[in-house]
Amino acid sequence: MKINKLAIDGGLPVRKNFLQYGKQSITENDIKRVQNVLRSDFLTSGPKVTKFEQDLSEFCETKYAVTLNSGTAALHGMYSSVGLSVDDEVIVPAITFAATANAAIYCGAKPVLADIDPETMLVDSGDIESKITSKTKIITGVDYAGQIADYDEIKKIKNSIDKNINVFADAAHSFGAFQSNRKSGSIADASSFSFHPVKGITTGEGGAVTTDNQMIYKKIKQFRNHGINTEFQERNRNNTWEYDIQEIGYNYRLSDIHAALGSSQITSVDSKINIRRNIAKNYDIAIRDINGITSLKTLTKNIHSYHIYVVKIDLNQFKVDRNQFFLALRSENIGVNVHYVPLYEHTFFKNFGFIQGDYPNSKYIYDRIITLPLWPDMSEYDLNSVIEALKKVAKAYKR
Repeated sequence: MKINKLAIDGGLPVRKNFLQYGKQSITENDIKRVQNVLRSDFLTSGPKVTKFEQDLSEFCETKYAVTLNSGTAALHGMYSSVGLSVDDEVIVPAITFAATANAAIYCGAKPVLADIDPETMLVDSGDIESKITSKTKIITGVDYAGQIADYDEIKKIKNSIDKNINVFADAAHSFGAFQSNRKSGSIADASSFSFHPVKGITTGEGGAVTTDNQMIYKKIKQFRNHGINTEFQERNRNNTWEYDIQEIGYNYRLSDIHAALGSSQITSVDSKINIRRNIAKNYDIAIRDINGITSLKTLTKNIHSYHIYVVKIDLNQFKVDRNQFFLALRSENIGVNVHYVPLYEHTFFKNFGFIQGDYPNSKYIYDRIITLPLWPDMSEYDLNSVIEALKKVAKAYKR
């Protein structure tokens, strides 16, 4: 078998073992921090949660941070903190993970989709403007791939229509990114993060909301703990068992085990993001020599954190569609992925009357994107094998 014959057609793959698109990066210090908690008095509702929240607010340069047990819980808490309810609307991008919209539905509100910019895959501010109604309560800009959405432009638009609309960030992809010298998490009225294993930092599962708004902070603190108005540690200090439940809440607390891992991860996040940027730089250089494949554009005011690296396939230059390109790369043992299926494509979201034709940019870009592997512990061999496979498949399918 010839090495240049595609593996999908019976040739040899560029590598023997499968390279996944993303993976956690865990150090010995991370493990030690978790072990210390397991030997301590508190596995949950303890001092490590408070410490992690302090670390987060310091890192994101905000007054407050409150942790929850997932990025989805963080979105739910963030939306609920401003009283989102039945008959309200939340504008979200048409291409995002379902949680961005689901959290609005949990509150009884209706998600409204805005199209995206096909060059950046960030939400199209102009389409946001056309979707604002008297029912709009929240606009959620989604930071995509490691790039922060243009919140200044979103705020400018909403202020010209209704200053009372909240501008929130689903910042699950952008931990450690910058926009105009401001940290991700500090730009919108409030920002939610995910600490899933493939994100910038991980707690296994977990999430957080950062904000400078004290009311939002206090509301989410109660929301994550059944609506209880005091924390366990606070009651301990005051020698009381009494508390009050003032409104409905959920069991969304993050444990000290998870929090300890998060605090440890923050200590190395800058170096890991730099590794991500270096991998992305190597991808940038490589695809310049591959006709028909381009990367997403970065806003000039943004500094990317590269949660993922997404390329666009010019279908006019290849004999196959994106799906076949994807399968060919997977056959070469390169674990490419696609982020994300547009919300209007999902069976559940069709219940809201979303029509594909209303989001032409989302349809166009979805048919052309592929996510390449990118994580801090990738080796030089891993990186080179991705590039080799990309060149191999592109050459084989070139018109």
